[in-house]
Amino acid sequence: MPKIAISYRRADAAAVAGRIFDRLTARFGENAVFMDVDRIPFGTDFRAHIQETLQRTDVLIAVIGADWLGISADGAARMNEKTDPVRVEIETALQQKTPVIPVLVDGAKMPDSRLLPAEFGNFAFLNAAEVSSGREFRNQMDRLIGAIDRIGAPQATAEGLRVPTDTIHAGVAEANNAVRKPWHAGVAPYFLVPLVLLLVAHYGILINNLSNDYLWLAATAIPFVFGFAQFWAGSRGAVLATAVALALGLIGVCGMTISESLVSGDPILPQDRFEWLDNMQFAAAIALCFVAGYGLARALHSAVLMWRPTKP
Repeated sequence: MPKIAISYRRADAAAVAGRIFDRLTARFGENAVFMDVDRIPFGTDFRAHIQETLQRTDVLIAVIGADWLGISADGAARMNEKTDPVRVEIETALQQKTPVIPVLVDGAKMPDSRLLPAEFGNFAFLNAAEVSSGREFRNQMDRLIGAIDRIGAPQATAEGLRVPTDTIHAGVAEANNAVRKPWHAGVAPYFLVPLVLLLVAHYGILINNLSNDYLWLAATAIPFVFGFAQFWAGSRGAVLATAVALALGLIGVCGMTISESLVSGDPILPQDRFEWLDNMQFAAAIALCFVAGYGLARALHSAVLMWRPTKP
């Protein structure tokens, strides 16, 4: 939101300057608009106050009426007096390179540069807005507000770029999370690792002629652990977890069958319905245990979220 100062001469355009002030405060808020009529504290050096105010100002509105130069008691232009408040306002804004918008009210014209102090530089050549106190006031003020918005936009953008460091880090982390990895990159470890462990366990049990109970233990414990781990590490959804479980069961049993055939010399394919049933049971056990591990992890996660204390 731009900060705006209004410069005017009381004897010249107090009434229309007040209307401009009201319109600008309605648009930008009272704290964003400074008008010296009621904002300079009593007993304060107005020059220091003007300088301090303009340091916090994004644009100065110079309201210019027919008597803006002012006439002192001796007939000289008050604008040429170094103690003239209007001169101090314009001169200070130009020195601080604060954007100045001249606003010509009720048919006034831009003053001749020869009538202005040398410190005003090219002020007389600035493109001025026109505001009248008649029916065109609202439309003319809308155009003036549009010009102020365009001046204040770069400042607002610059302020928006000054983001706190922790916000930047949070944004980077969020952006990194938003970059989704390929689905297989998150699933492969929870498929390949248990598959290898199942085949290694089966081979060890086979060559050591151990009980089939050990194979059942491996076929239930290994997929259960990795199904549990997949949810906490990846949480990619129950459908994908089920697909991984089925693939692990089928490929795991096929690998065991091939391994057993290579060791014993028996045919790879089961020879009777009992062997087929045994293989199907192993495949089902592997798949179901993987899904059970995943389901347990999901249930625990939901319970943790439900019972986690809410921040005040």
